Amino acid sequence: MNTLFALVLTIGMTNGEFQDVVLDVYESEQQCEQAAVEQQVAGNCYPVDKIVRANEIPADTTASF
Repeated sequence: MNTLFALVLTIGMTNGEFQDVVLDVYESEQQCEQAAVEQQVAGNCYPVDKIVRANEIPADTTASF
């Protein structure tokens, strides 16, 4: 199984804190880096398994509030 790579952008908020935002996930680091160039963002590519914690439960996208 190949490692997926996430294009991550760090956002500076007005309260002085920083938040990492995943823009998209790619099948290779090269595709991820190319997407950053094409989108003209100063993002970083990280292996998905390094940014998702093993005990973390993804948000339920079907929940309504």
